[in-house]
Amino acid sequence: MVGLFTPFFDYEFMTRAALGGVALAVAGAPLGVFLVMRRMSLVGDAVGHAVLPGAAAAALLSSGSTLWTTLGAALTGTMVFMTAGPASRALRLPEDAGFAVFYLAALAMGVMIASMGGGVIDLDKLLFGAALAIDNTALALACIAALVTVIGMTLVYRPLLIDTLDPQFLRASGGAKWAGPVAQSVFFGLLALTTVASFHALGALMSIGLTILPAIAARFWAKSIPGMILSAVSLGIGGVLAGLLVSFHLAAPVGAAIVSCLVGLVLTSSLIGPNQSLLTRSFGKTSLAHRAS
Repeated sequence: MVGLFTPFFDYEFMTRAALGGVALAVAGAPLGVFLVMRRMSLVGDAVGHAVLPGAAAAALLSSGSTLWTTLGAALTGTMVFMTAGPASRALRLPEDAGFAVFYLAALAMGVMIASMGGGVIDLDKLLFGAALAIDNTALALACIAALVTVIGMTLVYRPLLIDTLDPQFLRASGGAKWAGPVAQSVFFGLLALTTVASFHALGALMSIGLTILPAIAARFWAKSIPGMILSAVSLGIGGVLAGLLVSFHLAAPVGAAIVSCLVGLVLTSSLIGPNQSLLTRSFGKTSLAHRAS
């Protein structure tokens, strides 16, 4: 067992990848829990895809600079998120349909820009990430995203929770009408920040996976919102470390390995988790059958 984990201690790139992954898991967990509760998982996916054209254009103009790629990703991610909703309402489209159109357009545009780079841009890295090759700038961004998210979610936790569970209550509260919109704006700002920070490790196609998948799995381990957030953090960290080890020992693509491990945690949780899993539901039915007999 010790030998299995030695890469984290023997290789600097594995240590850096593990630290960045842990930071992103901490940043993404509370956001993912609220995205799942609000049934907005696909919105998060749209933001993840939307970062690609800005990242590709910035990488092309700056010869792959991490800082400029990050700024470009943040710019287009924010633009798509800010314009998709109003455009959907103006065109009388369902909001999820509007996001789908925008993020598919952004994805196609990003691939075209990257293909115009003539080999300067590593398209695979943009699409699938390179967690084992993140530099100090990307690591610092991940840590900043974790710190800002923890502070931001602590500040807006209560109004965001009320707005999620009972939005009419906030609207009916005279002095708190502003709380819901402010909490939502902070929440989506943090989502954009975390998505951009995850982009370097997991790429445009999988960056939202570290936010959404642990949150889905956490529903099978806890009933309370704080419990789900803590479970999501733990599951996210476990999935990241397991994915890095799978990638290292089997020479598998790191982004795909991390997301595959997270999917495995979702499936395992749905089978044996203590809250509404297949196992607990089966025991519940057996217990009811015994009582009836």
